[in-house]
Amino acid sequence: AGADVLQRTHGRQPHAVGRKADHLREQALARRADPLDHAQHAQPAERVGATGESLLAEVVGFSADGVRLTAMGSLQNVGPGDRVRVVATEHFVTAGPHLCGDVLDAYGRSLTGGVGAFALGAPSVGSRRVLHGVHGALDRKPISEPFTTGVRALDGLMTIGRGQRVGIFAGPGCGKTTLLSAIAQGCAADYVVFGLIGERGRELQEFAHEMQSSPLARRLIIVAASSDRSSLERARAAATATTVAEALASGGHSVLLLIDSLTRYARAQREIGVAAGEPPGRGGFPPSFYTNLPRLVERAGNFTDGCITAIYTVLSEQDLEADPVADETRSLLDGHIVLSRKLAEAGHYPAIDVLRSLSRTMGSVVAPAQSGSARRVRKAMARHEALDFLIKVGEYKPGRDPEDDAAVAAEPGIREFLQQDLGVRAGFDATVERLHGLVA
Repeated sequence: AGADVLQRTHGRQPHAVGRKADHLREQALARRADPLDHAQHAQPAERVGATGESLLAEVVGFSADGVRLTAMGSLQNVGPGDRVRVVATEHFVTAGPHLCGDVLDAYGRSLTGGVGAFALGAPSVGSRRVLHGVHGALDRKPISEPFTTGVRALDGLMTIGRGQRVGIFAGPGCGKTTLLSAIAQGCAADYVVFGLIGERGRELQEFAHEMQSSPLARRLIIVAASSDRSSLERARAAATATTVAEALASGGHSVLLLIDSLTRYARAQREIGVAAGEPPGRGGFPPSFYTNLPRLVERAGNFTDGCITAIYTVLSEQDLEADPVADETRSLLDGHIVLSRKLAEAGHYPAIDVLRSLSRTMGSVVAPAQSGSARRVRKAMARHEALDFLIKVGEYKPGRDPEDDAAVAAEPGIREFLQQDLGVRAGFDATVERLHGLVA
């Protein structure tokens, strides 16, 4: 990328950069000198090694000692005496339908030999700034149409609206990625942008191959940063995926944005914040995390020129209230889908815990009859859950309470309704019709 970089040295000598042993491995400390006097926060800079190869970095903070940079790659060959020069530009991507079927890295460069979207230089026609402000609150349209996913439990009992932002909360192995894949395959969106943050390289390769081999490839773009990439790359991948979704939605399209996972994004932000010298806050996360997270998720929504329906996964084994990332994310989103390890271990897929899951916009996007049926099903499930222990030990006696009897009678049908082969899409109308018949 060095050949594309605009330098701003003002005719002075580039100055030295050295690694700080007491900071993260991706961080370098550049002593304040003439070429970096003009550096700004979030501005790219470039290190040039003795052999001429370059390494991009980004300004993440300042101190009395100099400018703190986080590298956009490995610092393996960085050493004292290497030159640093400020890049007079920002990170842009040029996104459009030409990217469909491609896999991009955190900066928009194609990993498959395609055109890619990376643009580091002066902004051009069609390019979009990756780090920018969000839409104004009054620029949004009300969420009034359902976003069909093809998953019965979601479409029937917690219907998502077009332009809604939802979180999927679960521990490892509960089927988050499988559920996301099913939603991507079964949804009616014009485009799907899948951001894979901090995934294992093997899983990333397998997932990319599976998606590219499916009919979804015609409308799918993957943005990926595997677990071995730098913290800046892992955090930037989420922003790049969101920017690609924004570019596609600006043409009046419906875009589904999937980010897996926000937890790994949060961990990357924590590494960057600690490297920049920020004090740790709640859960060890620096203040910048609690600023950057809402800036990221607020970029999705229902706008006058298109909509972005966003689904974010959050890794959480403990209570959502006790996990700072889960708790903060849930407060920012318009709904939450909780996956249960107990259901997954019992072979119940998708392992959605209906009673702990909620779509805040469901009442605005479905008919009153569906809302009423969903409430009755939830009530029956709650009653059956309260009776579960008595049923298991043989102490439940039919005939004492008609509502209890109705809940017990409806349980097999409800369980069958909630389980689904995720390779088979369920039609929305058929799902609603079946929902009405679950509880009298």
